[in-house]
Amino acid sequence: MKGLLYLCVLGAVGWLLIPAAVFGNGFDIYEQSAKAVGMGGAVTAQADEPAAIFFNPAGITQLDGTQVSVGACFVMPTMSFKSDGNPAMGTSLDQRWKIKDRTWPIPNGYVTHKVNDKVSIGLGTFAHFGLGVEWPNDWEGRFTPGTTKTVIVTTSISPVIAFKPSERLSIGFGPYIQFFDIELNNQAFVALPSPPLTPNRNRGQTVDARMTAEDWDWGWQAGLLVKIVDGLTFGASYLSEVRHRLNNGDQGLTSLANGALVSSQGCSSIFTLPATLRLGLAWKRGGWALEAGAQWTEWSSYKSLRADFDDGTFLDCRKRWHDVWTWRIGAQYRVSKYLDVRAGVFYDETPIPRSTLDPLVPSGDRVGYCGGFGLNLGKMTLDFGYNYIKDRSRRWNNPSGDVNVGPATLTRVTGRFEKAYAHLYSVNVTYRF
Repeated sequence: MKGLLYLCVLGAVGWLLIPAAVFGNGFDIYEQSAKAVGMGGAVTAQADEPAAIFFNPAGITQLDGTQVSVGACFVMPTMSFKSDGNPAMGTSLDQRWKIKDRTWPIPNGYVTHKVNDKVSIGLGTFAHFGLGVEWPNDWEGRFTPGTTKTVIVTTSISPVIAFKPSERLSIGFGPYIQFFDIELNNQAFVALPSPPLTPNRNRGQTVDARMTAEDWDWGWQAGLLVKIVDGLTFGASYLSEVRHRLNNGDQGLTSLANGALVSSQGCSSIFTLPATLRLGLAWKRGGWALEAGAQWTEWSSYKSLRADFDDGTFLDCRKRWHDVWTWRIGAQYRVSKYLDVRAGVFYDETPIPRSTLDPLVPSGDRVGYCGGFGLNLGKMTLDFGYNYIKDRSRRWNNPSGDVNVGPATLTRVTGRFEKAYAHLYSVNVTYRF
């Protein structure tokens, strides 16, 4: 049995170290367990599974023995862009492009252990933030930074400890170490020196621009679980911001005409991932569990996307996002000792103002409709969850669309991002020793 436990722990940690990228509002990822997915993320005040390490670490005091949970959420997004038409780009009114079909995996894994009636410990790995979007190479917005392909990957490793000083109170906290990787791809017009004895000063070529960087840094989290009265529980948790200093970046420019490397140089940047605060109130009676929750995200810390290059030039894309709330309601009903069924809904405010909206994250307010079920098979539980997320359309007409597309040719790309939605399928396997 101990050998099986060690294998499960190693498997959980190894699976969690697979980084993830996902299409999202902002790029906060909340889909960290199949049970939470099925309940619309309204689990902060319940926190009664190993994924409590992410949602509310105080909750692991409720878990007996040693428990291991591994799983993943698979995200299948779609979105299109409808152009206003632009002669400089050779596009017509209402011409459309669609993002490439991709399935983005979000792995998760958790291990918890009850030391005694007062103390529990745990270790989790999860992808708290991520972004993945890929457009066709000929789409109209391809000259805006990061707009042919963008991938932001994070992996967080979080050891936690939780205490239960009384029957009605639990507290938990711990650090987390976070790996961050970013890749931005787009097309760009690059000027070339004029040939000798010729008056042409507007020579140039179109290139593929690719910028990459990565970093390890750390933050911390804490949680609180209070049993107000029997059947009524309040939960709160906080994850700090993480400031990544990307000093080892690289930018490469490749000719579209012949694939030759035009230039390569180093770059540096600072990227701050926001703090989050979660609140929840849960009610349990009979076979029912109901929860209402809210999450505040400090997106105002994301002021710009700036990169400084070794040749003294820089890229500075203003963001000026604002803090937002997400509202969640979830329910679970125990049909029998073998089966739980779940449903939920959430409303997610967009942090992105009209003045800085761009194709990297063109999200509007979102609504998610959720469902799922759990199979209780003795020491093993299988959880399945599904989300359908509908994103409000957004109009793009601001300076982020001002691009240089040829010799002395500056134009603005405008249009509407629309028909944005995503299907999310999630599964977790939990074993109790």
